[in-house]
Amino acid sequence: MHAASFHWGMGMGDAQRRLQLALDAAHMAIWDSRMPNGKIVDGTVSWSAHGATLLGLKAQQLTQPFAAFLDCVVPDDRRRVVAVMQDAAERRGDYELEYRVRWPDGTQRWLAAKARVFCDAGGAPERTLGLIWDVSARVLDKLRAAERKELAEVTLSSIGDGVITTDALGKTVYLNRAAEQLTGWTNALAQGLDIGVTLRLVDEASGAALEHPAVKCLHQRQAIGVSAHSQLVTRDGRRIAVEDTAAPIWSSDGVVLGVVVVFRDVSHERKLSQQLSWQATHDSLTGLINRREFETQVAAALRASKLDGHVHALLYMDLDQFKVVNDTCGHTAGDVLLQLLAKMLQEAMRDSDILARLGGDELGVLLPHCPPDQARLIAEQIRQSINDFHFVWDASSFELGVSIGLVEINQDSKSMTGLLIAADQACYLAKEQGRNRILVYQESDLMLARRQGEMLWVTRLNEAFELQHFRLYAMPIVHLSARAESHDEILIRILNTQGELILPGAFIPAAERYDLMAAIDRWVIKAVCHHIKSVRDSLAAPDAFAESHRRTPALFSVNLSGVSLGDPCLQDYVTEQFVEYEVAPEQICFEITETALIANLPRAQVFMQHMKQLGCRFSLDDFGSGFSSFGYLKALPVDYLKIDGIFVRGIAGNAVNRAMVKAINEVGHVMGLQTVAEYVEDEATLGVVRALGVDYAQGYAVGNLRPLTPGRD
Repeated sequence: MHAASFHWGMGMGDAQRRLQLALDAAHMAIWDSRMPNGKIVDGTVSWSAHGATLLGLKAQQLTQPFAAFLDCVVPDDRRRVVAVMQDAAERRGDYELEYRVRWPDGTQRWLAAKARVFCDAGGAPERTLGLIWDVSARVLDKLRAAERKELAEVTLSSIGDGVITTDALGKTVYLNRAAEQLTGWTNALAQGLDIGVTLRLVDEASGAALEHPAVKCLHQRQAIGVSAHSQLVTRDGRRIAVEDTAAPIWSSDGVVLGVVVVFRDVSHERKLSQQLSWQATHDSLTGLINRREFETQVAAALRASKLDGHVHALLYMDLDQFKVVNDTCGHTAGDVLLQLLAKMLQEAMRDSDILARLGGDELGVLLPHCPPDQARLIAEQIRQSINDFHFVWDASSFELGVSIGLVEINQDSKSMTGLLIAADQACYLAKEQGRNRILVYQESDLMLARRQGEMLWVTRLNEAFELQHFRLYAMPIVHLSARAESHDEILIRILNTQGELILPGAFIPAAERYDLMAAIDRWVIKAVCHHIKSVRDSLAAPDAFAESHRRTPALFSVNLSGVSLGDPCLQDYVTEQFVEYEVAPEQICFEITETALIANLPRAQVFMQHMKQLGCRFSLDDFGSGFSSFGYLKALPVDYLKIDGIFVRGIAGNAVNRAMVKAINEVGHVMGLQTVAEYVEDEATLGVVRALGVDYAQGYAVGNLRPLTPGRD
């Protein structure tokens, strides 16, 4: 069509007007090109005014050489434009074409053309005539959709969770890479298979098939939440712990098109959860159930007695020579002894009997459906088997005994706590009456014996004050870097008239009940100050001068009871000892337990602030046994955190304990505190503690208990 033919004028026919109106409404223009000798590139292109605007040009009729038009086309598309048009000319046929043009302002647009080739009278191709219009919006939408699809596929392919989609019948449509790896099915193999085949889920406890979340989702037409006990059975039969959710895929008009199932491997998390659950109910050293779980079992037995009238029995056992093994050979030997005894006792008991470790060397046994006479026979068998047990460690051999308290569980029993207290009291009386024996709980006998035992200890403690029977021992606290310093925790013992050392566990309860703890604490403070002065006075003058000017003088950690923390006169007493014995406050560190702090917090804060100003240091003992400790750290001038030994012992083979120590150590360091690991009894534990970055260690792996003073005069 020649350019002149675009001039419609006033004489335009109705048909032409209607055509123009239709083209304008469709945003289309006439696409007209001439090709002399059948060569597209040698011809011209004619545009209507609207057609010129499609090239970004002024809205006016225009005829231009084909080469000029081709310059408007994006270079990458030029060869294709020429090839398609030339092919149509040679075929004398139609063609369709999409290509990009770049406007003079740099804008890029997409154009679409449809045209037909017309020939002259001799049949030679003469021109193409058709329509052209802007399709940029459609093409961009298509490109964006493709990008979104590609992004979604890349995202699904790269995420760690498995994703499977189904159709409305639950047939598999798509698996991402993680789903392929977890299930063992490839995307190609899984196509069209039922979701129950590609994602086979069973209950981890029973192995029974579960109601599939995808099927449930299709039936209920709503999202299905996480299943916490599912196992995936892979294509090759392996089982993997998974968590899975399912959600419907909706169309725009509210039709469920299928389901998307998201699942992930939670083997590690579930294993850790099981370990934590086991830890919560078991003793990590012996594998026996712990005190908390034992109390639960006793409570259940008591409920059963009240419901059905059955009689059960409870044994409370205390090993008689356990402390001798610990003191002679160290805690590692004691741990091995407990493990061997636990294994031996479990093998000897009935399947229904329940054996537990209640504390250090204390064991409990629950004998279900066991009348008193039979319970006494079983208790005697246990006593005899422990009595016959010989424990050998290095060159030392030990014979053991056990004191057993026996209490009946029946309809008249008052409470679980009362039963345990009764059994404990019976065990205590068995020890008082000569050890290695069984005593059946009788309330009248036990109450009298307990009062007599406590009063006896009051007498012994008063004698210890009068006759100077108290002895101090030092347990080193060793820095785990190259820093050389002297730091000891001071521990108290009683040396009785038979030459036996009595540990605090035997006399501290009586001292607490009869208000003697404050006196014991003051004795220890005074004795430590006296020791510091004695060491200094024993040195030659130059050595004494050097000692007094050491950058890091010897540090002594002294334990304070809750009673002393609540004593408003304690700080004056401590100050008087510092003055009398010329002791630098920097040489004293007070160790305080969380329990004592909580019970006496206001006065403890006053005492700690005053002593801190003088130069004393403070250590929070058994940190981690009660997590409320974290809340007090900000309000108290603490220098050291002593990580509870329950987390440190066995840390080399216990990932949970290792994580606990790591967390406590990091919290301490963030708060600017030094950390101390207690009960570091062997090289393996020491290696782990050192690797975790703990500052100090205390235990037989770094130093032995040694006498501090031979006595006081």
